[in-house]
Amino acid sequence: MSMIRKLTTLAVIVSFLPAGITTIHAQDNPLEGLDTYIEQAMEDWQLPGLAIAIVKDDEVVYARGFGVRELGRPEQVDERTLFAVASHTKAFTGIALGMLVQEGKLSWDDRVVDHMPEFQLYDPITTREMTVRDLLVHHQGYRTWSGDFLWWASNFSREDVLDRLRHLKPDYSFRSRYGYNNMMFVVAGELIPILTGTSWDDFVTTRILKPLGMTHTTTSVRSLPTPGNVAMPHIKVQGRMTPIPYRNVDNSGPAGGLNSSASDMAQWLRFQLAFGNWNGAQLVDSAIVRETRTPQTLVRTGQSFQRLFPTTHFLAYGLGWFMQDYHGYLVLRHSGGMDGMLSYSLFLPEAGLGVTVLTNAQDQRLYSSLPWVVVDRFLGLAEKDWSAIYMANARADDRRDAEARKQREKNRAKRSKPTLPLKAYAGTYQNDFYGTATVTQGLGRLVLQMNAHPEVVGPLEHWHYDTFVSKWSDPMWGESFITFTLDSDGDAAKLSLKIREDFIDPLEYTFQRVK
Repeated sequence: MSMIRKLTTLAVIVSFLPAGITTIHAQDNPLEGLDTYIEQAMEDWQLPGLAIAIVKDDEVVYARGFGVRELGRPEQVDERTLFAVASHTKAFTGIALGMLVQEGKLSWDDRVVDHMPEFQLYDPITTREMTVRDLLVHHQGYRTWSGDFLWWASNFSREDVLDRLRHLKPDYSFRSRYGYNNMMFVVAGELIPILTGTSWDDFVTTRILKPLGMTHTTTSVRSLPTPGNVAMPHIKVQGRMTPIPYRNVDNSGPAGGLNSSASDMAQWLRFQLAFGNWNGAQLVDSAIVRETRTPQTLVRTGQSFQRLFPTTHFLAYGLGWFMQDYHGYLVLRHSGGMDGMLSYSLFLPEAGLGVTVLTNAQDQRLYSSLPWVVVDRFLGLAEKDWSAIYMANARADDRRDAEARKQREKNRAKRSKPTLPLKAYAGTYQNDFYGTATVTQGLGRLVLQMNAHPEVVGPLEHWHYDTFVSKWSDPMWGESFITFTLDSDGDAAKLSLKIREDFIDPLEYTFQRVK
């Protein structure tokens, strides 16, 4: 699942390429010097661990791990180490539904409500017309990642997520433009138990993972072996890479629940490169596989993307895959982002080439740059030093972020005070989509609790006027600005906030005071 906006954005924002880092000499042996390149790049990015596998012409020609599973511990990453692969899961859900299409239990263009009568969105016309295909192609009318705060780190179930979709207002008209959406894949996955009586988790395990020999891959963090060969997620806390616990995302499993290894993902790439054939048997009809790779939604690209990929003429989404052209080859790809875990896989059917890269840290872009290094080597192209290019742009982004923070501090009215005594802001606030938030007052400060996220609290410090800033107890949440609005009687009537402006859900949530 691509959930970290600055790091998993579909088109990494790339400025003009700095001189001196655009190419390295192509190798007669594509694997020559790759170990050294990876080790240096990991050092540059301060990356704890990485696993990579390369498939060429139905053979795994390279599979190994680098670094450690967890900083401060000696256990090494290898090709069997498990990582959260997040949104890679979407292509598995697409194939799972394709199996039901092949069996005649479903059609891509069936209306969702004909199988799931309780399905309801904000717009009744969209509710009526939404098809199974529509669920998988990111053109339902929402901005990218809108509403993800509903499921991310929350105690809502899949059923709760589906039930609350009726309160999420669209940003665009139905089928009019691209907007990456995780929750529609949850809906898609929940069609499977309706049609088969088997959960999405069990169906994917028995029909895809086991037949492909992906025996270590799990559909839930609750199934990770403890102890076991498992990489721990890392994020930067006060500038230092720090291990954090896994995030349980069972409530969005069909969108991003898988945990896998480089060796297991290599089998998935072999299956894809063979168009659904596995060791001589056609596990899925090749027509179904081709349908998942048919462009469904065009994705607009900007000048920065075009400078990075000057030979690319289109970017689109199919049924679980992004696709683009690259030097005349079709590339199918997807990234995955979960707290402290970033991954990237791509394959070129015409070249018989596939690459998967799994990493265990946030705030780095090696996971998405390294696959292109491999592609250039195997295609015999003059290779770009993709890691260095992405590093230069990451530093440029950091400078822009620092300047934005300086500007916000400059605009702060430091001598202002809250309009009301702190206790007057305390109360329960309601948002139809999310639920309730509670503000309490004690020991001279306010504390915000998002009630669907009971393990996280946000002490509020005054920023200016009726705006406060929360430094959340969970470091992944960073900080949020919370603004209270008063009614005509001068009472606190509502609060508004974004959960990290650079992170996941772009929506500003407004909560009306109910008591």
